[in-house]
Amino acid sequence: MKDVLILPDIHGRSFWREAVKNLSPDDYAIFLGDYADPYPHEGISPEEAWINLLDIIVFAKEHAPRVTMLLGNHDLHYIFQSYQEKAMSSRFCHYMESDFHRVFTNHLSLFCLSWECQVNGRQVLFTHAGVNEGWFKYNEKTIGELNASHLNQLLLSAEGINALAQIGYERGGRYQYGSMVWADINEMETCKPFPHIYQVFGHTQQRHSPVITPHWACLDCRQAFWLSDIVK
Repeated sequence: MKDVLILPDIHGRSFWREAVKNLSPDDYAIFLGDYADPYPHEGISPEEAWINLLDIIVFAKEHAPRVTMLLGNHDLHYIFQSYQEKAMSSRFCHYMESDFHRVFTNHLSLFCLSWECQVNGRQVLFTHAGVNEGWFKYNEKTIGELNASHLNQLLLSAEGINALAQIGYERGGRYQYGSMVWADINEMETCKPFPHIYQVFGHTQQRHSPVITPHWACLDCRQAFWLSDIVK
């Protein structure tokens, strides 16, 4: 693997189309989730976001296995009724619920919650919103070890879905810490970082520039990034 192209929160946006043109045969691409529920002020309709998602799926299939698509909070509430009952995100589109549910469930094998790689001997962990220490410790019995394989298993059990639906105080929830699809950047800033793990995530939208620290990077600012520019 030469490099990793990181495509943060989509929400119907098309920036990914131009970005993937720069992929070489040895590069990898990862989408950080949130394909649905566009922002009204951006002028993207739910129907356009749905079509955009279909195009991303086609791209992922055509370039498998060099593409990973993560799930975000704005995706999970269309997939699992049990998740929706516990944590429905803003801008949920009721009239297109069945359309999004169908496309996600019909292609669920293409999606996951986390992916990881090694850069200069350091584990780089990709999730939608970041794994903070507080949420991990609260759910450690359900998760097990902190790695992509164990985090992806959360989709397979009621306990896992419940852990994913935990929303922290920062986002108006009732938990001290939000889950790996809900954690706010403020939660990540105040939690102790995990040693030997560098995290890459989106979810907390930034106005202009990403937030890049020695321990994690929040990239939700409507553009693509190369991992080599973030982790040296």
